[in-house]
Amino acid sequence: MIRHTIRSREIIDLYNDIKRGRLILSPFFQRNLVWRDVHKRDFIDTILKGFPFPQIFVARGNIDVETMVSTSCIVDGQQRMSSIMQFIDGELDVDGRKFESLTVPEREEFVKYQVPVMDLDLRDNDPQLIEIFKRLNRTFYSLSTIERFATEYASSEFMLVAKILCDELLPSKNLDLEDAININRNDFDPSVSQEFLAWAQAQKVSEYESFVLGGKIFSPYETSRMVHLMYTLNLMATHLHGFYNRNDKARDYLEEFAQQFGAKDQIIFTFDRTAHLIGQMKLPKGSMWQNKANAFTLFVTIANELPLFQEASARAIKGCLEKFEQNLPPEYSLAAREGVNNRAQRKQRNDLMREAVREHLGF
Repeated sequence: MIRHTIRSREIIDLYNDIKRGRLILSPFFQRNLVWRDVHKRDFIDTILKGFPFPQIFVARGNIDVETMVSTSCIVDGQQRMSSIMQFIDGELDVDGRKFESLTVPEREEFVKYQVPVMDLDLRDNDPQLIEIFKRLNRTFYSLSTIERFATEYASSEFMLVAKILCDELLPSKNLDLEDAININRNDFDPSVSQEFLAWAQAQKVSEYESFVLGGKIFSPYETSRMVHLMYTLNLMATHLHGFYNRNDKARDYLEEFAQQFGAKDQIIFTFDRTAHLIGQMKLPKGSMWQNKANAFTLFVTIANELPLFQEASARAIKGCLEKFEQNLPPEYSLAAREGVNNRAQRKQRNDLMREAVREHLGF
């Protein structure tokens, strides 16, 4: 039985604890923020009207016996508290009104709103927190596949390599490793070794970051829900294994390479060079190759035979792709519309494109 207490805390106290770093808003197992502005505004309106909302779960965390200061973390309630912070800080309005434009009595009433809080007597690195988080999120914004994977396999080296490629692991990578970790300390699973983080800090993956974060393949909302991270895991697993249904092999590799992923250097090099070659093509906006399924096919085809493609010019490859698009085989078109994540369709798209490319480029 996990010891816990239930109490009410005023918004002003929670706000100040977050600002002072005593309450961590986004510990490493949390998902990215996914609420849209309409949901944030509706939630803030709930508070302004004095209606209740479900309790927030907080892990009491650790106590620094030298400073006698404790640090807690939010297990469930990140979206709600983030919305509150944004409203008070003037980054969000409700019906055209920001916090600062409310009357003094209205502001006082808002910050004195009693938030129901369940305090869990757990440290912030207790593995039980991940299980609690998963169970609490079987609701309206239930965890997607990648959000479950990112929580369950947070310390898997296979996952960590995908996060490096997607700029999700060390966002402060231009700093010294110690400084980057200190700034982002609560983003890290404490079981990830310093040795791996030092290796991660040295990796250069700007070309792949541009491929998935450049806004051509994924929308900002898809990125906020880590769709690009799941996409990357599947690209990695396909490059290593071949085609499979949906996310099946990605899960297998997250488990198989949980402790050590021996191919990490090869994956980093191949993926960044492949993305570099695709970037050199300067494919026009609206090109079919910026569709997720087709981009997947293009990336896998090039990555699997990168040395051959590097011998051809980006201009020649682009010309081949344009010719293929102009004379698109009906079978490819169907495989890009229906069952796009099934093994058969993924393989068919790859086979048709690979055959056309090899014939056009003469290899």
